[in-house]
Amino acid sequence: MGSSLSSHDSPEPHDDIESLAERLNNLIDQKPWRMSDMLKVIGILGESTPEEKLQLCNAGVVDRICKLIRENNNSEAVVSRATTASTKRKRQTIQQQQQPRPADNSPAASNRGIGYGRGSTKSQWDIERTVEERIAQEEHLMWLLCALNTYLWGDSLKLSEVNASVLAGRQAVHLVDELLPMILDTAIFSLLEYHLNNDSIFDVSQHLDFYQSLIELTAGLSLIPSFLPYLVTPKDPESKSIAKELIPKFRDALNSYLNNTKLPISPDFTLIDFIQRINDLTELVLHCARRYESELPPEKRVKTADPRQRCLSPPPTASSIASANLSQEDLYKKLLEKLQMTSTRLIDDSNQPIFSMNFKKEIKSINPIAASNRERNRRIAKELASMTSSLPLTLSSSIFVVMDESRVDVLKVLITGPEDTPYCNGLFEFDIFFPPNYPNSPPKCLLLTTGGGTVRFNPNLYADGKVCLSLLGTWEGRNEEKWNPLCSCLQVLVSIQALILVKHPYFNEPGFERHQGTTRGDESSRKYNFNIEQANLIHALHGQFRNPPAYFKDVIMRHFWIKRDDIIKQAEKWLMTSSLDAANRGSGSDPDFDSGVGIQQNSTNNEATIRRLIVDLQDMTDPTVVPDVPTAGGDAASSSLLTVT
Repeated sequence: MGSSLSSHDSPEPHDDIESLAERLNNLIDQKPWRMSDMLKVIGILGESTPEEKLQLCNAGVVDRICKLIRENNNSEAVVSRATTASTKRKRQTIQQQQQPRPADNSPAASNRGIGYGRGSTKSQWDIERTVEERIAQEEHLMWLLCALNTYLWGDSLKLSEVNASVLAGRQAVHLVDELLPMILDTAIFSLLEYHLNNDSIFDVSQHLDFYQSLIELTAGLSLIPSFLPYLVTPKDPESKSIAKELIPKFRDALNSYLNNTKLPISPDFTLIDFIQRINDLTELVLHCARRYESELPPEKRVKTADPRQRCLSPPPTASSIASANLSQEDLYKKLLEKLQMTSTRLIDDSNQPIFSMNFKKEIKSINPIAASNRERNRRIAKELASMTSSLPLTLSSSIFVVMDESRVDVLKVLITGPEDTPYCNGLFEFDIFFPPNYPNSPPKCLLLTTGGGTVRFNPNLYADGKVCLSLLGTWEGRNEEKWNPLCSCLQVLVSIQALILVKHPYFNEPGFERHQGTTRGDESSRKYNFNIEQANLIHALHGQFRNPPAYFKDVIMRHFWIKRDDIIKQAEKWLMTSSLDAANRGSGSDPDFDSGVGIQQNSTNNEATIRRLIVDLQDMTDPTVVPDVPTAGGDAASSSLLTVT
């Protein structure tokens, strides 16, 4: 211990402890906080003996640290995380804090986020200032967590199971019972639950020190028996075990950066070292959790599956889970979750696309392994690793991604049309290319599902494939709606899914939102949707069923198999509506309405195509079944097919 703290045979140790505690509290309370002050606090705590720490605790030092952790433990105010749900929630919070908003009862409100609607696109929101403030708050919280962990274990926290047992059994006089209510009052377990659900490797890589302090404190708490019930047992039926589920899941998400890519990129050694540290700490936490549960009856233990083992198994077949009696939603996830993020060869050795693809010139002009692209490639690789657990997967609408085996900057994307929209069940393919100056500029994105350049599926989706979105820089928008280096490709994909493939796309057209809620506007929207539904059935459904791209074929056929009855009803409903409309008009066209979709309305050929789609789906067989090899003198044995109800 330094000279500021007396030795054990000091004649007046309590006076010295009291003055030191006062000094520590003054350093901790300093406003604005300073890193140098926090380093002094951590240094003094690290040099203190357990007996001296106990006296400092009795003098209120630990209580002061815990209160400041509580004050800074505002998960909504910490720097934005990149998972889909939290990104949207936090961005809304930032906007509400920084500037007043009008009431959301205007017609333009439903179109917000695309850049369309009334009002100015100018904004007073200063993203750089906001981020700087939140980074400072996060750094303060990180140092407070480090200070608390230093009080608990100093620098003696080891990573092996043997040393974990030694530490847990050590008589540490400063680890008193009063620590439990103090630390519980920091809401540290809510903080852990919130941040451990972040599956964005890119985002985590921007906050390595914060996450390391968080996991190190978790490991330190796991060595104290009184904290293990809070780490192991979920706080409610909707929650998960921090020690046995959230921390292993977080570790596995990080390991996907190393395991799920074979791409020739320069490794980020800082991130790799961090991942190894998290792996070691996770084993320490799991060791303590298992030892704690070994004293519990089996029915009170948290039952978990090994996610790493699940990743090794191939995608299930429909017949293999037929006996599970799953709902259609669960069946969809079971059959498609392992196909959501895959890789294949999209580009050949001469940098030429193997399949039909946009951006041929850009792909050819870039050397993907050049030193100048190193940081860009690392950033993209982190985003791709994050996508493995972040892409939406629901029966209503999902996103699937195929990346090239040899380079990170070329993607194929498939977005399924959301239910209750004119794009329902459709399969829309996009090309994605990351430009040389990414992430300073947004990724390039073009739609391939355009009926050979004949169909404009949306005011934001042109027949030539252009995607009109403020986040992509292809439409004017407010500052908070535009691309910045903190944005991600995942945000672009989710924006297309949620903001473009909408229920009433007619009102995405600039100026048309003023007619929303009027008789004329609603009727125009109905007619527009009717034509979009027709184009969807012909090109995004029948076209994809008859000619699925090889890299998405398994996804597409499983999608059709599970949803075939729904799609048949969807097609039959459109045909019936078409017949009724034709009868009411007395002809097959409406000369007073220009849909802008680019497809002939109610043509006989188009109706025949939709009827063929119905027949194709009625005749469809389970695409997950591999036919047995015929035996001599007999037919191949057929596997039982799954009927979805």
